[in-house]
Amino acid sequence: MLKRVLHGLIFIQTWGECDELLQFLKGNEFVFSVFHIMGRHSYLVDALFDQKDELEQWIARVRAFKLDSGVPAVLATQSNKVIAVYKRKEDFSLKNYREIRDRNHMFMMINNPTNDAALLALLEELPTVHSILHVQGVHSFMVELIMEDYENFRELLTKIKALGTVQHIETQEVINVHKYRNTILDEKGELVVPKQDIRELFAL
Repeated sequence: MLKRVLHGLIFIQTWGECDELLQFLKGNEFVFSVFHIMGRHSYLVDALFDQKDELEQWIARVRAFKLDSGVPAVLATQSNKVIAVYKRKEDFSLKNYREIRDRNHMFMMINNPTNDAALLALLEELPTVHSILHVQGVHSFMVELIMEDYENFRELLTKIKALGTVQHIETQEVINVHKYRNTILDEKGELVVPKQDIRELFAL
């Protein structure tokens, strides 16, 4: 029987580009996926830890990175514990993300204090919604969207707001996916698999 693993989604806000930080995230044993996002945060990291001490040490390591000027590279981190996975991509790879670069790929964070059933019923039926995670943190849900155009996004926003229970929505668009389910790209753009995680607790 596998022991319970701490599954976290961690936002990292940086001050400028830091190649050393990105290389750390791509190669780190706890990091499962790395999304470079545009908005209030710079990276969304899907990570697995065996205990809280590992998470605390990992965050301390991330916040220790500095730019060439000596200024801290990381301004802030925000941790969200994954409580439940309501929808996830089963057969999806980093290659699939490369093939949808012309589409609108984004993460929507939703604060919904009441009536989760109505929100989930709405989200689960939409083909543009690829992942739905119930998280513990600033938001209630993390939703991954892959859409043909922004009109689909506007229509979804209208439907969500019509529920009357959502207090806040924040959306961040994905610029690039540097690592996905322990698969990374090398400098030539070829797929490299550094290792397999037998726990298979991926959410995104």
